[in-house]
Amino acid sequence: MPQRIREATPVDLPQLLNMLRKYREQTPLDFLSEADNASYITQMLCEIMAGRGVVLVAEDDGLMGMLIAGIHPSRWSPAHLLLTELAWWVEPEHRGGTTGHRLLKRYIEAGQKMKEQGRICNFFISKMSNSPDLDYGRFGFRYLEQFWVQ
Repeated sequence: MPQRIREATPVDLPQLLNMLRKYREQTPLDFLSEADNASYITQMLCEIMAGRGVVLVAEDDGLMGMLIAGIHPSRWSPAHLLLTELAWWVEPEHRGGTTGHRLLKRYIEAGQKMKEQGRICNFFISKMSNSPDLDYGRFGFRYLEQFWVQ
């Protein structure tokens, strides 16, 4: 089967939880690498899949990657909803190809569609300190801010 990007379903939950465990293990935030609350994460993923965002998966012979984004009210204007990327992961053996790019492209399409429908006013992509150095501007994003942690 050729690689495809699709929306996740509840059947994908075990593989999504496994990828999220690997994602947490590589995060630069120590407390996330130690957290393992599968019931909370499962509930969150189900809510997102039910319309509170988008859960995309890259699939070939099994899941190769994911991009998860949730819809949340703006802290500064709760009437304005934002689609915020929560986790973007490609299995290490599938990095260096087109999987991550294809997930991002599908995320952008989903975000633009939600904006056109009036479901959100903006959508975001983040970059952690250990993420690849991509130029998100070439995908239509504009630089907004940096977060620093202590």
